[in-house]
Amino acid sequence: MNKLEGVHPELIDKVHRILMAMSSLGHPMVVTDGVRTAEEQHALYEQGRTKPGKIVTNADGYAKKSNHQPHEDGLGHAVDCAFVDEHGRPTWDDSKPWAAYGACAKALGLAYGGDWAALKDRPHIELIG
Repeated sequence: MNKLEGVHPELIDKVHRILMAMSSLGHPMVVTDGVRTAEEQHALYEQGRTKPGKIVTNADGYAKKSNHQPHEDGLGHAVDCAFVDEHGRPTWDDSKPWAAYGACAKALGLAYGGDWAALKDRPHIELIG
């Protein structure tokens, strides 16, 4: 499945640029989440609340929508990325260069979830506005 299917083309372009930059620095990354349905978003919201796990979002998918959900233009305006470990699997390890990833996103005019005051979301980047 193409994780960028249904994502805004401007964001797709910027994500590709970020992934190329991070790879050239020796830190390959992958997109782990693109567009989500309201049901998928709500399932994430329930983590740490009514289901096991840590809280990962404050957007319930209904009353408070995520930018991963399609906007009025029919497109998702957010993606999540992860670093790739030595076995080729996604990793969200704290020792990875999240600040460099965030700096790349911000340099391209994107919002970086790692800058959020409440519930930092380092994998998350999104279009502004």
